[in-house]
Amino acid sequence: MKNTVVILAVFFYTVSAPLKAKDTYGNDCLPDHIPDTVSLSDVDIIMRRVIDNAAKFQTQLIRSEAEIYIKGRAEILKQNILMRLAHHLFPVNRRTKDMVFEMVSRTKFEAPNHYLHDIQAVNGSTIPNKDKQQEVLFFLNMNTYAPTTLDDEIVMPVGKKAFAYYHFEIMGIEEREERTIYRIRFSPKQLSQKLITGDLYVVGGSWIIDKIDFSGRYSFADFSLTITCGQKSDYFNLPDVADLYLRYRILGNVVVSSYHFDFTYKSVVWAQDEEEKRKKQRRSLDLTRYFKLSSDTVPIISDTAYWQEKRCLPLTTEEKRLYETTTGPGLDDPDTTHITKYMKLTEKLTNSMHLNFNNTRVRYSGILNPFQLGYSKRNGISYKQRLRINKDLPNDRSLYFRPEIGYLFKRKELYYKAIAEWHYLPEKIGSVSASFGNGNQSYSSEMMKAINEQLKDSLFNFDDLNLQYFRHYYMEVTNRVELFHGFQLTTSLTYNRRIPVKRKPDKEVGDDVTELIYENYNDFTPSIGITYTPRQYYRMNGKRKEYIRSDYPTISAEMARAIPGVWNGDGDFGRIELDIHQMISLGLLRRLNYHISGGTYTRQKSTYFADFRYFTRRNFPDSWDDQIGGVFNLLKSEWFNASDKYVQAHFMYQSPFILLQFLEKTASKHVFFERIYFSQLWTPALPNYMEIGYGLGNHIFNIAAFAGFDNFKYQSFGLKFAFELFN
Repeated sequence: MKNTVVILAVFFYTVSAPLKAKDTYGNDCLPDHIPDTVSLSDVDIIMRRVIDNAAKFQTQLIRSEAEIYIKGRAEILKQNILMRLAHHLFPVNRRTKDMVFEMVSRTKFEAPNHYLHDIQAVNGSTIPNKDKQQEVLFFLNMNTYAPTTLDDEIVMPVGKKAFAYYHFEIMGIEEREERTIYRIRFSPKQLSQKLITGDLYVVGGSWIIDKIDFSGRYSFADFSLTITCGQKSDYFNLPDVADLYLRYRILGNVVVSSYHFDFTYKSVVWAQDEEEKRKKQRRSLDLTRYFKLSSDTVPIISDTAYWQEKRCLPLTTEEKRLYETTTGPGLDDPDTTHITKYMKLTEKLTNSMHLNFNNTRVRYSGILNPFQLGYSKRNGISYKQRLRINKDLPNDRSLYFRPEIGYLFKRKELYYKAIAEWHYLPEKIGSVSASFGNGNQSYSSEMMKAINEQLKDSLFNFDDLNLQYFRHYYMEVTNRVELFHGFQLTTSLTYNRRIPVKRKPDKEVGDDVTELIYENYNDFTPSIGITYTPRQYYRMNGKRKEYIRSDYPTISAEMARAIPGVWNGDGDFGRIELDIHQMISLGLLRRLNYHISGGTYTRQKSTYFADFRYFTRRNFPDSWDDQIGGVFNLLKSEWFNASDKYVQAHFMYQSPFILLQFLEKTASKHVFFERIYFSQLWTPALPNYMEIGYGLGNHIFNIAAFAGFDNFKYQSFGLKFAFELFN
């Protein structure tokens, strides 16, 4: 274990060390004056001053409120029969090939990075659907001086580590209204969707940003964005005018959108002194007012005089022509052809579906959806189906029904579960749920003892035995409620039934063990658990409380006690488990996740099945958005049941720039994140098992490779693959 700790420390020090900037200037040796004759080295001096100011300006703005006039145009340049799939991937109005629209939004900002949008009016040749409205508002959530932008998806060239990611070059100098403007070109040192290319226009002397013009890629779109900052001293670092261009290309379809924004500020509040900054840092955990919103019903205003007053620029001749061909709100033309009807049927079969009616929302994964496929070495190809039904009730209560079914082709096993949940006390996250399903096949503690005796033989191999003796079926009723903020109490009643797969083993492992496979086992196990997260940020959606994030770890503990005699229960044992996990942001899109847990069975007065809550096998590959992980990807399923106690630790480091920046430059352009995994396990039967892994992914798929080591000796290698599209 000591060697493992040393390896772990060196490993994470290596991957978490930031890239070093190669400039020769430090903050303490910047000259007070930029020389009239600018050399290439002077760009470092200028950008150091811009970066220093950006760190200050980023935190000085407390809140602002503005009215934003938006003019948009969207045009389908190329389309085919797969356009019906495209609307799941990017915002598009399929009803019209060319549309123009105008919007007025009242937008509120409050530090550190929370926006609320309220659409006041909209009009156009075709009224934009809600997805199109959200696209417009999303690109307005931008702080020019922040180190990252667009929901932390892109690294900006003004962060403290900018020199590690960007090249800078002075492209020109101009004098404007007694101000010197430096035009500085920035370009990424490696290709990545997390980096952008463009020009910064910097005001000499004050070293503030006058304008930024950049391009990059977000999701399926190539985009370019130009922001001109205000000239008034009251909001010199806030957007005044902006222009956005988007070009989507996917499945043979090409759609372009362009937007013009004009900002009129109603109020701006700055931090005037250190006391105000400290007050802002001690902000409330309640982030309800930061919930991003747009109007549920679109307020269509067609009054010509209203829009003439709001427009900063008149409509062009082409835009006027489009207005004259107004088609009004709508989504699709009537279906008249066989191919269209066929495509609609194909879409329903192969796509995830969303239905809303009478306060009920239904989401179905699609019966022939290829993106429900996954792969892992242990289980081979897997396919799953999911249905989600949500019914809203009075007082923000709700009912959920979530059935799932999946099949593992390599193991020829079918897994299913169904959960019905009633949120009866939404302000306290109070819910009661009932579930049933089947679990992993396993073997009993008596078989475990026999196996542990054979472990002394160095030639022992699980493959020599058929140990999947019992099928597992369960029913569970659970109640969860918040006792005080961040502290939840969970109580549950679980009934497990285990039925032998076979009535005769493939190989005899002893007369006493052989007799065990003829019996069914049942146990009735109540449990109680607590979960606590200090300083948990949350928001209230009506009366419904929703946890958002915390800068502290989440600590969980659970105690279970099987009671013999209830529903013919044979179990008479106890189980205790502890767990701690956390996501630590390391800045600039980097993060470290850890998950540590341990458990043991106590009062072992009867036969039992080692079935831990936190130490378990996952049969289906996880989404890239899986925050913690906490799973062994190559460990044989038999080892999860081979011991009555365990301690495990999982670490995951995520960054856009790990290995690909040193390897294939073109490949890095299409990767969102890379991940490095490290996992360690101790059990009495397997005292030193370790897995290391590397993964990468984007909005289409994620893939990872893992290697397993038993007592530092190589044991196995495997891959994990899952689709992200439509998830």
